[in-house]
Amino acid sequence: MERSTTDEPVRGLPPEAAVEGVAVSPGIAVGPAFVFGDILTEVETRTIRPDEVEGELARFRAAVELVKDELARDVERISEQLGQDHADVFLVHSMILEDRSAITEIEGHVRTGLVNAEAAVAEVMKRVSAVLAASGDSYLRDRAFDITDIGKRVIERLLGVWSHCPLVQPMVVVATELRASDTVTMDRGRILGFVTEVGGKESHAAILARSLGVPAIVGVPGIVDRVVTGDVLIVDGDDGCVVLHPSEAALDRYGLKREEDEREWADLSSLRDLPTETADGVKVELMCNVGSVDDAAEAAGMNAAGVGLFRTEMVFMASRHFLDEEEQYSTYRSVVEAMPGRPVVIRTLDIGGDKFVGPENPYRERNPNLGYRSIRVLLERPDIFLTQMRAILRAGAHGDARILWPMICTLGELRAAKERLGEAKDALRKEGVPFREDTPAGVMIEIPSAALLAERLAAECDFLSIGTNDLIQYTLAVDRGSSLVDHLYRPHDPAVIALIARTVEGARAEGKPVALCGEMGGNPAYVPLVLGLGLEEISVSPARFLLAKKAIRETDLAKARELTSRALAAGTAEEVEVIFDLERS
Repeated sequence: MERSTTDEPVRGLPPEAAVEGVAVSPGIAVGPAFVFGDILTEVETRTIRPDEVEGELARFRAAVELVKDELARDVERISEQLGQDHADVFLVHSMILEDRSAITEIEGHVRTGLVNAEAAVAEVMKRVSAVLAASGDSYLRDRAFDITDIGKRVIERLLGVWSHCPLVQPMVVVATELRASDTVTMDRGRILGFVTEVGGKESHAAILARSLGVPAIVGVPGIVDRVVTGDVLIVDGDDGCVVLHPSEAALDRYGLKREEDEREWADLSSLRDLPTETADGVKVELMCNVGSVDDAAEAAGMNAAGVGLFRTEMVFMASRHFLDEEEQYSTYRSVVEAMPGRPVVIRTLDIGGDKFVGPENPYRERNPNLGYRSIRVLLERPDIFLTQMRAILRAGAHGDARILWPMICTLGELRAAKERLGEAKDALRKEGVPFREDTPAGVMIEIPSAALLAERLAAECDFLSIGTNDLIQYTLAVDRGSSLVDHLYRPHDPAVIALIARTVEGARAEGKPVALCGEMGGNPAYVPLVLGLGLEEISVSPARFLLAKKAIRETDLAKARELTSRALAAGTAEEVEVIFDLERS
C-alpha cells in the first residue's frame, strides 16, 4: 500500500512517497539505502580503450585462476568434512571454468565490445543461465544455478570483495530477501535497519534486526526496484512504513519521533542494576543469546545472569571456514571469561537450512529445514562433532561452560550425542589436556517430538532449553521466513503453549532446570505468558534485554499464572489474544 503526501521534495528528487509493510523490529532509522541484490545485475559497464584490452583480459584470467585455486581448496575441505558427494558441486564449478567456449566468449566481449571484464562476465553468465533455466531438463536447470554461482564468484574476485555487501557507511539494507549467510559478513556496526520484499516476523532479517536493536520492515513488494543505493530512506519500524525520497518536513517529523524513542531507551538503562524479579517478588534468571565474543561482553555489561544460548555457527560463518579446535577453544574461552561466575550455554553447530560455512552452499535439498541439518550432520561427522565438544570441554576449565545439542528429536539421538561426548572426554584424559569433567549437557527442545518426550529426555541429560523459533515453525507447519503464511506464525497458538507447558512439566518431574531461549522470551507482550507457564530462566538478545527486564518487573506472577491457566484451556489463538490482551500489545 502506498501513501501520498503534499510535502515538498528535497533537492529536486521525485515526490515523497510512503510504502507499507510488516513491522518486525521497532525504532526509527534515517539514512542512505544499500540495495543488496544480484551482483550479476549490478555490475557497472565501462567502456575501455583498445590499449586497455590486454589489461582487462589479464585481470579476468587472474580472477579465474584465483577462483580455481579456491574451488580446489573447497573440494578438498568439503570432501574431508562432509564427504565427496557434497564436494561434487565445486567440481561442477571447476568444470565451468575449464569450459573454453565460455572463457572465449567472455574474452570476445572484452575485445570486440570494449567493455570491462566484470561486465563481460555478467553478460555471458546471465545469458547462459537464462537459456539453461528455461530448459525442460531438470539437470540443465540445476546447472543454471551453478553458472550463476560461479559468475558471481569471478566478479567478486575481479572487484576484490568476498561478500557483495560493502557497507561503506551506516546504511539501511534493502533486499528481496536476506538469509543468515547473506548477513554474517556485514559490518553490523553500519547497519541502520532492514527493509525486505519478502520474509516473515521470524525471518532471519527480523531476528537479526531485533538482536541489533535496529528497525526492520518486511513484506514490502517492489522496494528493490524503487530504490537505488544511496537514496535516503526513513524506516519506521513501529508503524511498518518506509518513506522514499523524504521531504524536509518528513525528516523533521521523524527526527522528533526518533528523539522520543531515544529518551525511552535512556529510561530503560536505569533498570540495569535493579533486580530481575516480578512485581510480586519472584526472581527470574534473565540471560542473553549471543553470536560472538563482542555480544557476550555486551551482555556482561548489562548484568545478564549468563549466556543462555551461544550460536556457534555464527562464528564459523563469519570466518567462512570450519574452525579447528584451537580456534574454537580460544573463542569459547573468551566468552566464558567474559561471564565470570555465570553459566555460558554453548550450542553445537546448527548448520543446514539457511546457515552454511564458507562462501558456497554444499547442500541441495528441496526442503532443507526438514533435511540434513544440525545434529543429523554432526552425528554423521564425528570429526566435526568431537572437535567442537573437545573445545567446549576445555573452555569449561575456565568457567561455567555448558553444552547444548540442537534439533534433537529422539531419545536415540540424545544417547548418540552423549556417547560422542564420552569419547571426547576419554581422548582429552589420555592426552592429559585440562577440561571440566562434569560439564553439563542439555537438549534444545525445538521439535514437537522432543517436547512430547521432554520427561524422558530430561531424565538422560542435565537441562532443557526451549527454542521457540523452530518449535512454533514445526508445530504449526509454518515457514517462519515466509510472508505468505506469516499470519499463521503465532507463538500463542494453543498447540505451542501446550508443548511448552509439557516441556516445563517434564523437566520438573526429573528435577532438571529448563530455560526458554527463543524470540518469544524477548517480546514484552509474551513475557507474562512465558512466566505463567513456569519458566524461571529466559534468554534474549542483548538488544531486547532491558525490554524483557522491564516486562518481568511489571508482571504480577500470580495473575499471570491465572491467565495462563485459562490460555491452556483455550481452543484458538484468538481466544488467547483476548485473555492476554495481545491485540493491543
